Amino acid sequence: MLKEQRCAIILSALKQKSSVTIDELVTLTQSSRSTVHRDIETLVSRHSLQKIRGGVMKPKDDPVPGPAASPVSEPPFLVRQDMYLEEKQRIAAAAHQYVKPNETLFLGGGTTVYEFAKTLYDIKPLYIATNDLQSAFALAEFPNVDLNVLGGSLRQSHYSLNGYFTEQMISQMHADTAFIGIDAVDLNIGYMNFSTSEIRTNKLMIQASHQTIILCDHSKFESVAFVNICKLTDIDLLITGKELKDSHAERLKELGVNFLRV
Repeated sequence: MLKEQRCAIILSALKQKSSVTIDELVTLTQSSRSTVHRDIETLVSRHSLQKIRGGVMKPKDDPVPGPAASPVSEPPFLVRQDMYLEEKQRIAAAAHQYVKPNETLFLGGGTTVYEFAKTLYDIKPLYIATNDLQSAFALAEFPNVDLNVLGGSLRQSHYSLNGYFTEQMISQMHADTAFIGIDAVDLNIGYMNFSTSEIRTNKLMIQASHQTIILCDHSKFESVAFVNICKLTDIDLLITGKELKDSHAERLKELGVNFLRV
């Protein structure tokens, strides 16, 4: 992984909480402690963070955001791809059991859905439509998949296609299941996205599917995004990692959300 990618991961982790330990950064960047320390020194020199004992925290002129904080920007795909990777692979493996031969699937954008796409080589046949180029590249290698790429306007650095032409293609389709990735979960509002361009795409996939399964790692419950996709109970199943806080899990139960922690 390139140095700037590691630095972006470190800063993204700090956007989600006020301080991060060295051990957490080693796991997130999949790098050695010495490499992480060098990256931290670089970010300190840029006044992007400050060092504390055993970790880093936001700089003093960057207050810790509260519940009403403004949404942060979403890191590029190649940065997010390696974050919580093992958890995403567990989520992908769990989602795999909900796919049967001869089914038609919508796959939305995002790194967790991409990990799920890579598991679909052994179910045949499958008919899949996706607006995500990374997922499309993975699926293109599988002879069991009849693939449709939903063309549209490219969201640079995120590899998703959206807009008028994407929407027109979805409007002519129907799927057994839509597997959707999201950017944040607001327990009071619902599933959220940073990009307004992807909101319409996700909504149409949900409307055009018999059932919808949301795939997201636990960090999405600590994130703040911009636009609501749908209510928590509008989907059929949420699959997330075992790292999800117990308090969040209890709240999901209270709200009547069907979910798995894997």
